[in-house]
Amino acid sequence: MRMSNIELIVVDDRTRPLVQHLRYRVYCAEKQFAMKGADHEARMLYDETDTLGVTFALFDGAELVSSAQVIPVEVDDPPEKFRLFDLPGILPAGTSCVIVSKLVTAPERRGSKTLGPIMRAVLGYVAKGQHRFIAILAEPQMREFYGSMGFDIRKEGIEAPPFGTVSLMVFDMQDERHTSGKSLAGWMFKSVFSR
Repeated sequence: MRMSNIELIVVDDRTRPLVQHLRYRVYCAEKQFAMKGADHEARMLYDETDTLGVTFALFDGAELVSSAQVIPVEVDDPPEKFRLFDLPGILPAGTSCVIVSKLVTAPERRGSKTLGPIMRAVLGYVAKGQHRFIAILAEPQMREFYGSMGFDIRKEGIEAPPFGTVSLMVFDMQDERHTSGKSLAGWMFKSVFSR
């Protein structure tokens, strides 16, 4: 399937329901997760953190293809919901981090290079805000992809229902692999690292 009319937007109150529906499709319908905030009649997945940070949505024409939420947190004092990341025990004190949450792609569009524009937006957001780290909880089947982008596993065996056992993976914006263009992310998004 060819991507033709690609547009990346920042989600607002008007477009958030489209993202909530895509998340429902992926987490509730496809993966059959019992998710808090699922409205099975409306086919929506709501979360109390929906308005935190920024959510990016990638459209191909009128079709929502992929989305990701980025939430900046202070490593020393993350919000309660993100305590399972154990950031104070893993990252240097006094640094800031962006948590990537709810990264979803429509099932029929996976493998269609949809994550490139989303990753560029996330890295741009992180660089602009001068955050040092990006943290994500990776399901086993996603570890290889995130590893190829330059994320390193910092903690394994985290129980994160309903996703199962996940790994905390971290991307360091100051890592020489990225700043020199040697990593995939550093090569693909060199303009982000040359700011």
